[in-house]
Amino acid sequence: MRTWLTHPWVALPTLVVLVFGLLAGLRAGGQLQPAELAAYDLMVGTARRSSARPPPIVLVEIGESDVQRLGNWPLTDRQLAEILRRLLAGEPRVIGVDLYRDLPVPPGSTELNALWRNEPRLIAIEKFPSPGSPGIGPPPVLAGSERVGFSDTLPDPDGVVRRNLLFLANDTRMGYSLSLLLALNYLAKEGIHPQPGTRNPNFLRLGDVTLAPLDGNEGGYVGIDAAGYQILLDYLDGPHPFRRVGLGQVLDGTLPPGLLRDRILILGAGLASEGVKDRFISPFALVQGARGVISGIELHAHASRQLLEAALAGRHPTTWWNDQDEILWLLLWILLGALGGWYAGSAARLALITLTGATLLYLAARVAFQHGLWIPLVPPLLGWLIAAALGTAYLASRRRRDQRLLMDLFGRHVAPQVARTIWAHREELVEDGRLVPQVLPVTVLFADLQGFTQVSEQLAPEPFLRWLNEFMSVMTEIVMQHGGVLDDYAGDGIKANFGVPVPRTDLDATAADARRAADCALAMGRALERLNRAWHLRGRPQAAMRIGIHSGQVVVGTVGSRHRMKYTTVGNQVNLASRLEGLRTAATPGSADLPRCWRILVSEATARLLGDGFSLRDLGQFRLRGIHEPIEVFSVDGGPANHKREAPDLVQFPDPDQPAGQHAAGVDGGPSRGSATDNDR
Repeated sequence: MRTWLTHPWVALPTLVVLVFGLLAGLRAGGQLQPAELAAYDLMVGTARRSSARPPPIVLVEIGESDVQRLGNWPLTDRQLAEILRRLLAGEPRVIGVDLYRDLPVPPGSTELNALWRNEPRLIAIEKFPSPGSPGIGPPPVLAGSERVGFSDTLPDPDGVVRRNLLFLANDTRMGYSLSLLLALNYLAKEGIHPQPGTRNPNFLRLGDVTLAPLDGNEGGYVGIDAAGYQILLDYLDGPHPFRRVGLGQVLDGTLPPGLLRDRILILGAGLASEGVKDRFISPFALVQGARGVISGIELHAHASRQLLEAALAGRHPTTWWNDQDEILWLLLWILLGALGGWYAGSAARLALITLTGATLLYLAARVAFQHGLWIPLVPPLLGWLIAAALGTAYLASRRRRDQRLLMDLFGRHVAPQVARTIWAHREELVEDGRLVPQVLPVTVLFADLQGFTQVSEQLAPEPFLRWLNEFMSVMTEIVMQHGGVLDDYAGDGIKANFGVPVPRTDLDATAADARRAADCALAMGRALERLNRAWHLRGRPQAAMRIGIHSGQVVVGTVGSRHRMKYTTVGNQVNLASRLEGLRTAATPGSADLPRCWRILVSEATARLLGDGFSLRDLGQFRLRGIHEPIEVFSVDGGPANHKREAPDLVQFPDPDQPAGQHAAGVDGGPSRGSATDNDR
């Protein structure tokens, strides 16, 4: 059933709104977060961000071979003190010790405590206490000092670390992360210190860059724990960009000269340490697999480097759009998907369009990410695909409806090539499930059997219908072969249109329609001659046929209800063609002595379109019932192959509308000008 909802200008916006509502609801509920975070990891792994500044960070890794060499784990206080003294001798700016030392590990506890107390370049770690967890304290001699940073990290539900946690607070105090303290100590010698944000004084600013914190719903995140002060963690130059040295090199004194000078050193377990599982999954794991796994000291190094890049190079952390921009972005891709699906037209084109759109969307997201902007990828991609599929499905449903409409109207009444032409022009013909009414130049043909009533009285019903169907089948096939569109059957009558429903663009095309109609009429006459001979041999009644043809502007379209619809032509020009067919100038039923059993009359308008290709005879002017002006009438006696064929004299019939003693037509001299009328069949 057609409703206003099926109109494209209503259906397509409705489709966009429905798809948007679906995706917005899924996103708000967090169902899309895993996919969006995976898309984020894809950006990190493929749209790699790099820096022209080599990181001033050196990792001092404790591997399994080092543990075996020392013969114990954890390191004793004396061993740790010796390692720290050797590192301090290299003149680093600051050393972060990523080893928990809340409890003494004698021997050497006094020695290590003195080093903690007297060396400001050493930063120890703690695990920050939280509700339900007491945490792990720092070395007791540093408790409450500014040289203790927490080592807490924030893995997402899938285990990937994507956020840099800078501050934490509880009811009693605020804590700084190890990475933040390392960066601040390094930057202090550059004259850079923490400042309030330019727009919001509650935000942290380093140099010219304000580090805006996450609130839990940025980018692809939905309702994450935004406790403390978090920013997105930028991994520059891949998962492993830092210079590494082994603990054995430190103990053996084989480090390259000057390697540690003015650097940030981070001491802790490396990936090669089997006994200490201090490993994290970075976003690079999605693309690089196991290479995306990093150690704890690498994670702290990435977090510190991000802060150095902000302060020294003005590099802003990855940012995101506000809610309004993301909504517009999503709506745009849903709309483009719906339009793409609407214009796809085929499965192959739909596949090409959707692939092209998905590629462009990915490239846009990648370029934006390379410039530090995380724009949504998954919701617009889903919106693009779903809307394209629904747009195609909607178009397919309209096409099926239009095809059913066209097949119902034309399927059995036109030749296959005409049907293909009609289908190719369906966008011009069909609107909202109905054929668009048009005024077109059309040649209309009416054909009617003469003697039909007598035959119906002579034959029993069954042989009569066989006789009639034989006639109709032959004539229908001829009309279709000549490109005509069957309009109607009325008992023994046939109405056919030439030049519908596809509009003609020039006079030559209109003339071609008229010639096809005349060719069709001649073919119908010759076919009736053959039928009469066959009926004569079988002892069946014979018949004659009157055909009227007129060309003019007519109204074409569908009439009826949605349950029963009919394609037809209407108007005064159609009536004129009908009056020509019924004009009381006709051939008699055929016999062995009179093979010509048909008569074709055309109007002057059609005669002009036929040109010189047909044998025409001017019968003069006739006044037809319902037509105001006299009509010049011509008889078509033959086509190009039989120009000189003599036409039999036309038999005269009295006109019941005229007074007795008058006749509708004269003989060889032609009709009385303006004296003839027509009669209903």
